[in-house]
This record gives sequence, C-alpha cells and structure tokens, in this order.
Amino acid sequence: MRITVLGGAMLAGAALSPLAMAQSAPIEFESDLEAVTVIAAFHDTRAGTDSEDVLYEVTLDNRFEKVLQNGLQIGGRLTLRGQRDHPARPGFLGRFGGAPGPSGAYSGLSGEGSTRDTGARGQLEAAYLEFDGGYGELRIGRDRGAAARFFEGAPSALTHASISNAYLDPDGIKIIRTNHDLTGPSAKISYATPRILGLRAGASFTPDAEAAGLDRNVRDMSADLSDAVELALNLSRRLRDSGVRIDAGLAWSSAGIDFAGSSARDRVGTWSAGANLEFDSFEVGGSWIKSDNGFAGADYTAWEIGVATELADTEISLNYGEAEDDLAGLLGDGISLAARRDIANGLELAVAYQDEALSSAGGDFGGRGVVVEITLKGDFLRINSN
Repeated sequence: MRITVLGGAMLAGAALSPLAMAQSAPIEFESDLEAVTVIAAFHDTRAGTDSEDVLYEVTLDNRFEKVLQNGLQIGGRLTLRGQRDHPARPGFLGRFGGAPGPSGAYSGLSGEGSTRDTGARGQLEAAYLEFDGGYGELRIGRDRGAAARFFEGAPSALTHASISNAYLDPDGIKIIRTNHDLTGPSAKISYATPRILGLRAGASFTPDAEAAGLDRNVRDMSADLSDAVELALNLSRRLRDSGVRIDAGLAWSSAGIDFAGSSARDRVGTWSAGANLEFDSFEVGGSWIKSDNGFAGADYTAWEIGVATELADTEISLNYGEAEDDLAGLLGDGISLAARRDIANGLELAVAYQDEALSSAGGDFGGRGVVVEITLKGDFLRINSN
C-alpha cells in the first residue's frame, strides 16, 4: 500500500492531538533575512565558457516553536528564496553540447546542447511541521530528505560559490555535488531518532519527487522519480582524551523511475559518505557520492577534500574536488583557496581564487580567477507570545 504524506500528517495529528491540549510555553517565532552577492572578478575563461559577473541570492527563513508541558516540542518552518544563478544552469541542471541523451536521475546533467536562458527566480524551499519528543523527531511537509540533512563534508570559507555543492555558479561549470539531495524540497515524511552517544539515524519517504527547487530541480529532469526512500546515519562526538570533534554522515537512497528508454533501470540507487575532523588549530574533511543515475552504465561519482584554519580572526580554507558523469560524458575538477572574515555585525566578506575545468564530448570548458562573496544577514522579526 502506498503511504502518502497527507495520510502521514493525519495520523500524526490524531496521535498528537491529546498532547496538544496540555498547558505549554509561549510560542516563539523567529524570522531571519540573508542576502548573498557573488562577484566573479578578473576571470579568465576558455572559449565557450560564459562567465557571469554578478550573481545573488536572498533568503527569508521563518520558524516557530512551542514546547508543551509534557515536553513535546511542536515547530514549523517556511523558507522563501530568490536567486539569480548562471542563466544556463538553473537548479544545478546543465547541458554541455556533448553526447545526446537523457539527464541523470541523480546528477541532472546531460550532454545535450542547451537553449536555456533563465533569469532571476523565486521559490518556496521549505514548508513543514515538526514534532520533537523523547522518541525522536517527525517532519511532515516540503523539506529536504534525511540523506541531505545528515550530510557532513569538507570545511570551506565559501558558503554559496564553493567548488562543490554550490548555490551560485559564476562560470556555469561546477558539476561536483556530494550532499546527496535526491528528492530536493518535495513533500515528504521524515523521522530521526534521538542522538545516542553522538549517533543519530534518519529515514525519509517521498511519494512524488516533484521539486522545482532553486538548487535541485527534479521536475525538469528526463526521469520522473517516485516512492523515494532515504536512510541516513549521522555521528557528532567530541573525544574526551584528544579533544577532537568528529562529524560524519553515511546515507543511501533509492527511487522509482518513470522513463521510456531501453537503458533505464527500475530504480535509481545512490550511496554517500562524508566526515569532518576538528582539531585545536585546524579542521579537515571530505565527502564522496556514487549514483547509478538510474541508467545502465551511467554512474555519477563525485568527491571533495578540504582543510581549514583560522589566522587573525580570518577563516582560510583549501579545497579540491572531482566529478564524473558517465551518462553525460562529463569530467570536472576544481581547486579553491579562500579566506573569510567578519567585517561588521551581520556582514561577512569572503575572497577566493578558483581554478575549475570541465571536459565533455562537445569541448572543454574552464575558468579561473577571483570570486568575492558578500553576505549580509540579520534578524527580520522576533515574536514571543501565548
């Protein structure tokens, strides 16, 4: 029997309704605003690589929380995002004029030529209810899955234009994605256990992965994904003897595929792992992912490593990563040296030198130069009321 998110919500509401009648603490509402501008300065690009000088993103994140007398915490989240990314690559999708064919069910990348030209866009990225008690956490609504939420990886002084898992891509050639976001911000039901000795497990079920998110646009891919299951483990622990903090994640996901093609599989399967070690004076980490992309002989593989330290109140990071998509015939790599510093209350400035390359059947792409990331964030609204 197929379980829908709506049905799960009704069951959860029926189970929790007696608890909701208990006396409780006031409702806390928080709203935060963040604006990020990415500037590609002094970029040297190869022929066929179109660089964007200025990209931006604005996020309004709204959260509410209420704790009942019995300890049950009820909350919710509503996140709105607006963005201008590279016009040829909305939602991480990319077509690079190489081998024709469908886009990968995980990567979303294709070797076909691109006629896309997308400007500024806005999207509802999260809208869910959350119930957190002694038996774990239940989320219902539009949200990322457990695999993406439990992700751990390399440290980076860049938050939006890093060489992997980038939100904004000045040269349009970043294909390294290790954060295991198979379903994107689709309607789903998720459960996470309490953290025991630093270890936590999570699971998500997405009936229909129809997300048209800014960074994960499943709706525009060749294959329709449904009945997606995600399982994940997360470890967060500080070792007493050495003082080293360990954060690690391991995840698996699978989803049914609806695609008319002889090479298509019944389901897409993806594995990922990542870790970050924090020492007294520096931290080091890495992440890896492999997906069969939903087609025979069409694997997508990506990995990244990075190290970061702090000098004179400035965070400095060095990152390197590679990705290969057999279905699209793409091979990419990138290296980044970045520094980030708080300029004033709510204002951060990061500067990086990046050198990235992408090879395809349609030609070679590349770009190198300085990337500037300006982040302005602050409280938008705070309410504490019964």
